[in-house]
Amino acid sequence: MTSEKPSWIDIKQVISGWSDKQLVGLVQDLYRLCPENAAFLNARLLQQSAPKQRLAPYKKRIRAAVSPREPWKQDVRLSEGRKAISEFKKANGNVRDVLMLMTYYVQCGNDFTLEFGDIDERFYDSLCTMVRQIKDRLQNEQDQKLADEILPLLEKEFIRIDGQMGWGYPDEFGDCLEELRTAFARKP
Repeated sequence: MTSEKPSWIDIKQVISGWSDKQLVGLVQDLYRLCPENAAFLNARLLQQSAPKQRLAPYKKRIRAAVSPREPWKQDVRLSEGRKAISEFKKANGNVRDVLMLMTYYVQCGNDFTLEFGDIDERFYDSLCTMVRQIKDRLQNEQDQKLADEILPLLEKEFIRIDGQMGWGYPDEFGDCLEELRTAFARKP
């Protein structure tokens, strides 16, 4: 091992001679170490489990970050919500599940604003960015079945926020939604 900061190469060299039992023990220790590790391993290795089970820990993190129940005790942490989505994407990468988490992020942001009132520009910029990413991902996938699942969720969210929020957010959301309707031949 070098005297500088250890890297994956150093770790790989150490564990390359380990037995299966030792490796399983290490993974078990990592699983127990923190909920994020457990969620990662569940998402990566139990892909056949129900989506609800796979997504639950990530949804919990998104809800806590984007729509805290007691905002006077905890700040909104938009980056933490996006980080949860990114970590799921690295663990599993299932396009449908990633889109569901992205849509859930938007839903949580809408819930927060509808419950506690107008927020700030940074908040709405983050929601707009997520809506655009959903739109771009759906358009890149060109999967009608996937669009038929996600579009109704987005339409429901748009109905909830139209005329209820500021900063141009509903306008941008509506523009993205209209692009998706056109791309997937869906009528409002």
